[in-house]
Amino acid sequence: MVDYIRYTPDITNNWTSAHKECQKERPWAFARLMDSFTSSQLEGKLWLGSEIQKLDIKLLNIALLGGWYAHYITTILIDNCAAETLTNFEIDEDAHYVSFKFNRRYKDKKQFRSIRRNIMLKSLKGVENFDGYKTENQTYETVVNTSCEHMYPMWKFREMNPQLEDSLYVLQSTNQKEDCPDHINTIESSEELVDQARILDVLFQGEKVLRNGHIRFMVIGK
Repeated sequence: MVDYIRYTPDITNNWTSAHKECQKERPWAFARLMDSFTSSQLEGKLWLGSEIQKLDIKLLNIALLGGWYAHYITTILIDNCAAETLTNFEIDEDAHYVSFKFNRRYKDKKQFRSIRRNIMLKSLKGVENFDGYKTENQTYETVVNTSCEHMYPMWKFREMNPQLEDSLYVLQSTNQKEDCPDHINTIESSEELVDQARILDVLFQGEKVLRNGHIRFMVIGK
C-alpha cells in the first residue's frame, strides 16, 4: 500500500530548488505550480501506486504522458514501485523545464528525463532513448497518463503509436468539469475510460472520491 511519499533530504533539496528557481526564472508559472501540490493531486497518484503494487507489476521503461511537473508521480513510481526509468512527455514549456528541477536526483542517475511533445498530434516514434540513440521502434513497457481529461480519447494516441500496442496502459480521468476549461474530455465511469482507450485485457478498473469531492477513475490494462 502506498500511503505516503518518502520525503528524503534529496527530495527536500530538489523541491526547494524547484520552487525557488520557478519563482525567480518563471514567476508567471508559480501559481500553476502550486496548483499541482493540492491534496487531491497527491491522493490520485498514491492510489495509482497502491494498485500497481497490488498487481505486482514490474515497471521498466515508463512513458508518462502529459506529466506536468511530474514530482509526485515520479517519486511514487521510482521510490515506492521500483520503476527503472521514466520519460515525461509534456507540451507545456514551463512544466517541462521545472520537472527537471523537481526530479534532479533521478535525472542525475539517468532515471528521469522530460521531452517537450504534443503526444496527441505527434507519435513517440523516433524519440531517443536514455543513451541518446534514436529509433523508430523505441518502446515503453508501461504508458501512464494521469490526465486523460485534458486530451483527446486515448484511442487516438494508440493509433499513432502501434509500436506500443503491447504496452501496459495505466490511465486516470475525472468527471470534474466545473471551473476547468482545459478539461476537454471528462468521463462518468471507469468503463467509459476502458472504451476510450480500447483496453481489452483489464487488470484493474475503479473509482475513488477525492477530498475535493470529485471522482477519479482509473484503468490498468492492455
